[in-house]
Amino acid sequence: MRYVGEDVGLWSRLGSAISYLTAGWGGIIALVVMYFAKKSPSGFFKFNVYQSIIIAFTIFVIGMGWAILFNILSQIPLIQILVSWIDLIFNRPVIISRSITELFIFGLTLYCVIFSIMGKFPIIYKVSELIKR
Repeated sequence: MRYVGEDVGLWSRLGSAISYLTAGWGGIIALVVMYFAKKSPSGFFKFNVYQSIIIAFTIFVIGMGWAILFNILSQIPLIQILVSWIDLIFNRPVIISRSITELFIFGLTLYCVIFSIMGKFPIIYKVSELIKR
């Protein structure tokens, strides 16, 4: 998924990696600075910034939705046990005091950072397709 005639430079790679590590904020700041400096960002950099923002927003919405749903369902006596069990499975420390959810988010971030530094597009199902449009 290369843009025609585009060479991925070092700054685009590092900026993309920083964008993933800061949940999109580093990329947003870089885009604003580039706008005022009247420099156009590369397609690679824009793709990674938009993808990091969408990933961070999706993780936030899913986390908040789960917290709201958990609070509502924990008020129902019989369902409370099932919901507590499911929450325990996803939030119990598994490896190095980290839960399955934290390990998934860490792995996703690591994947995106490594591919960005290599100058390749990290493809994430549905998210990458959304950004291509």
